[in-house]
Amino acid sequence: ALEKIGGKVDTAIGLLPLNWDLLAAIKDKRFDWRLRYVLMLHKSYTAGEAKITKYSGEFIDIMSDKTEHERVRGMAALLLVDISAKNAVVNEALKEAAKAPDTPGEVLKAVMAAVGYAGIDDADVLMKLTERQPADFNEIGINLNAVRALGKSKDPRAIGYLVKIFDNSAPDSFYNYTAIEQFWHYIGNPETRERVKPLIIPRFLKLLDDRSRLGPSRREAAGVLAELKVKEAVDPILRGFLPAEGFSAKVGGGGNDTDISLGARVLVKLGDKRAIPVLEHTIENFANDSRWNWARAQMAERGQKLPDDHQDYKHLKKCLADLKKQK
Repeated sequence: ALEKIGGKVDTAIGLLPLNWDLLAAIKDKRFDWRLRYVLMLHKSYTAGEAKITKYSGEFIDIMSDKTEHERVRGMAALLLVDISAKNAVVNEALKEAAKAPDTPGEVLKAVMAAVGYAGIDDADVLMKLTERQPADFNEIGINLNAVRALGKSKDPRAIGYLVKIFDNSAPDSFYNYTAIEQFWHYIGNPETRERVKPLIIPRFLKLLDDRSRLGPSRREAAGVLAELKVKEAVDPILRGFLPAEGFSAKVGGGGNDTDISLGARVLVKLGDKRAIPVLEHTIENFANDSRWNWARAQMAERGQKLPDDHQDYKHLKKCLADLKKQK
């Protein structure tokens, strides 16, 4: 019975056009905040960019209203996310909300979804947000989006802050990985590329040999180093192809299956022929490599064979062929 009622309500809300009358109802605090929240939530999927742009001033007012329920304010901010990159007024309003020290966490989560996409040219504000102590796990999005925003900031201090975040966060943590990601923005810009290279190359090379964790950070670092054509990255990447037995985290051997798969792609990009015998050995011993044991039973249930039907095996063979084609 509740499902039927819910379906009718959903259909009824879907038929409501986003216009001044509906906006008046959304802003009318005599109605329960949950109803007004649901109205905006539904329109975030159905209204379209043009309609949201038309009424963006109203949503800015709702987001900025300190007497409004926090969930309603946050939903208004989320409605503005998709148009924030193109609309200067919306972008500025979201940035001001991010900078305001009294913006509640529920609102700030939504605001930072937009700011992480568009950036803020005030690195000090963003750095303070990265250090915010989350009241609950979901608020971690505030901190991470602040790190993402640093990557898009035109503030010259942002680079130093990202290096600091990288240095002070544990490898494979959300912060470490997200900080590495942001350097793609800087190496893609000729004006900042040379500036960041001496800061990140030695750090990322050191990270490549850290086998103490699962590896998302070191794999992202390998991608950045390959883009910069850093040949010194080849040896630690090749060590990741070695079997885990007999190698410690300090020595650097024994990467996992994902290290091998992504490492092969990076080696093709670097174009170093030393990778050829390593790839050949990995392909030849693929079926007996314990790093793919987890796939063996699953593939057998599906009637597939290891290694021939495994995607990583096919991928490694293609990478080897691509590498051999290079001059």
